[in-house]
Amino acid sequence: MSVRWNNRLSLILGLPALLFVIVAVSTSAMSDRTAFIGMAILGALF
Repeated sequence: MSVRWNNRLSLILGLPALLFVIVAVSTSAMSDRTAFIGMAILGALF
């Protein structure tokens, strides 16, 4: 595997984890119901 493919795969596979962290951190600013729905949808997708 080349360095280019390794970088692409790392980026593609890391984006869902980064999105999950961003949503988890921002849930403290949301209402409990909205935060639960957002985390449930994100968890179902990834």
